Amino acid sequence: MRAEDKPWFVRLLADVLAGYDKSLPEKTDVNTWLSHLAPFSPSVIEQAFENYRIERPDFAPMPNSVAARCKLLDGRPVENEAWAIAQAGRDEADTVVWTEEIAQAFEIARPLLNNKDEIGGRMAFKDAYKRLVNEARSINRPAKWIVSSGWDIDRQQLAIERAVRTGLLSAPQAPLALTNESKESVGKPKGLQAVLNEIAKLNKVIEKFRRMNSARLAQEESADTARRQELDEKVQAYLRKHPDARYGQLLVARDPTLQDRPTEK
Repeated sequence: MRAEDKPWFVRLLADVLAGYDKSLPEKTDVNTWLSHLAPFSPSVIEQAFENYRIERPDFAPMPNSVAARCKLLDGRPVENEAWAIAQAGRDEADTVVWTEEIAQAFEIARPLLNNKDEIGGRMAFKDAYKRLVNEARSINRPAKWIVSSGWDIDRQQLAIERAVRTGLLSAPQAPLALTNESKESVGKPKGLQAVLNEIAKLNKVIEKFRRMNSARLAQEESADTARRQELDEKVQAYLRKHPDARYGQLLVARDPTLQDRPTEK
């Protein structure tokens, strides 16, 4: 709330207190209200008063109670919603738009999730998220939505567009340029462009190894086919020279111990 918002706030406070049959307090008390609510925008303050009136229609508000409700209107998801958002971070192909607290809590829970401990991972996430959010709100730090880019470029584009549409990211500040009608990308920040360049390089390396692996497998298969063909030709050549030879006789020639074994009828 800015200094020029003071007249607006005094009128709002008078209106709210009138609903509780209370008059506007002395100037020093109004200053206490202003001090507690200074970190918040007028729209948040107005919504906090409205929430208070719905929750406590029988008891006039105090500065602390309204300030506490302002903190809850900072845009940070509740724990279960934050957990649902964090689930997308388990797939490295997906791009996730989440708050700093969700990202930090998910990193704490990741080792448990990687070990297939779903319950332990969720509990660790929720505990860490609650602690991080409380710490941020205690110093009135606003929510900050950030982008964790996955390697799938198409999903990355969709995630950014959805975040812009829902107001989590503003279009000028979106960390990925959206595509215009001419299909030319515009306005990518340098840092993001560097990340995208590295992703492209990595994809090229992966594709190169795939081609090399495919070529190696094809070469080995070709060599194996050639060896089999060569062996078959040698067997056929031997049989042409020794028409009376039989497969069993060839085995006996290679392993004399087979001579003592009875033949099956």
